[in-house]
Amino acid sequence: MEHRIVKNDDGVSPVIAVILMVAITVVLAAVLYVWAASFLEQGESAPIATFFVEKNSGGKWHVEVIKVSKQEDLAGFSYFLKDETGSTHVGGNGFGEVAMQIVGGEEHGIEVSYQGDDEQLKSRSNNVSADDGTDFPVNFADNDRDGKLSAGDQFTVYGQGNSANGPAESGWKLDIQFDASGDIIGSAKLLGN
Repeated sequence: MEHRIVKNDDGVSPVIAVILMVAITVVLAAVLYVWAASFLEQGESAPIATFFVEKNSGGKWHVEVIKVSKQEDLAGFSYFLKDETGSTHVGGNGFGEVAMQIVGGEEHGIEVSYQGDDEQLKSRSNNVSADDGTDFPVNFADNDRDGKLSAGDQFTVYGQGNSANGPAESGWKLDIQFDASGDIIGSAKLLGN
């Protein structure tokens, strides 16, 4: 009995060529999927803010914005006044929107420098500005009037003193949240007696 080895002079057999093309296609599709998915997962990146905190003799903490890594509209930020245990102060506007705005038909915001046309928001801004911390323990001044959280802007947090009647105490903190991502972009620790 004689055995013969059959050689194909065309090079690669058609079966192997098809297997290689399918394998290359699968690998290429996987690479493109991972590449495209990385763009979808990025979402909205949060800025990072740095604050300088100083307490005055009247019982107020001034929280100055020193630096923000990227500027975003004030309407995209919320604040949370938290006690020494990390619990949000829920009495008298201890949390909420920074910018003056109407949300769900109701006025929100703590901006004392509001320059818009809405009479209802102007009235709220005046009420926040005139308050000693009793109803609004935190307020915000957009000092450069650019409508964004930026260096030079200032939060004021009210404790107790001759010009303050707020709830804040030494050891509390003010957290600022970027609403699009839900990230706390900066915290200001309130220290001093």
